[in-house]
Amino acid sequence: MTIAGKVGAVFLQTEDVHETFIKEAATANIEFTHYTITDELCRYLDRNSPITVYINDVQYNGNFEARHLGGVIIFPVPLLGTDTVTVSGKSIRVDQAGGFFSWSADLSSDTVDVSTFESGGWKENLPTINGFTAAAESYWADERLSSRLGQEVIIALYLDTGTNKKRYEGYGRISGDSIKLSADGVVNESIEFEGSGKLYYRED
Repeated sequence: MTIAGKVGAVFLQTEDVHETFIKEAATANIEFTHYTITDELCRYLDRNSPITVYINDVQYNGNFEARHLGGVIIFPVPLLGTDTVTVSGKSIRVDQAGGFFSWSADLSSDTVDVSTFESGGWKENLPTINGFTAAAESYWADERLSSRLGQEVIIALYLDTGTNKKRYEGYGRISGDSIKLSADGVVNESIEFEGSGKLYYRED
């Protein structure tokens, strides 16, 4: 599946010390399954640090998913509307390193053939790995992106040029970078990314 948009950005983790936060409040969605850390400064979570979740001030030891980009805690079943969720962990600081004027992303799912003699002549496939690749066009400004070829960055792919923040966001490595001088003297940069992990949809 291919998605596309008009603007985007690349963010780099800064050298700042990771900020430890303790029992930060989280806001629920209407289904009481997704809880987003209320403080925006804590929404980029350090992937190498443990995350502790509390429900009604008691440590939760059950299953949950943590979206490190966005600071979202996802529970497999809804909580009660009266439950309060807080989160402890470490956050990172990011700095924008570049922007795009157009982009596209391809989402893919690999499969493996699991056909047997009992398949009745029908081919059976089992989904294995999901991934994404992205490509973007920008006006060349400096070598901040080209110098990071092969390094992991945070990609933000916005769906329009308005004031809303609807976007896809994920980790990816810069897999290609080409710079071209057009006839009108404008220097364009074409960047390719190989996704590392999931591509998340965000509106906050």
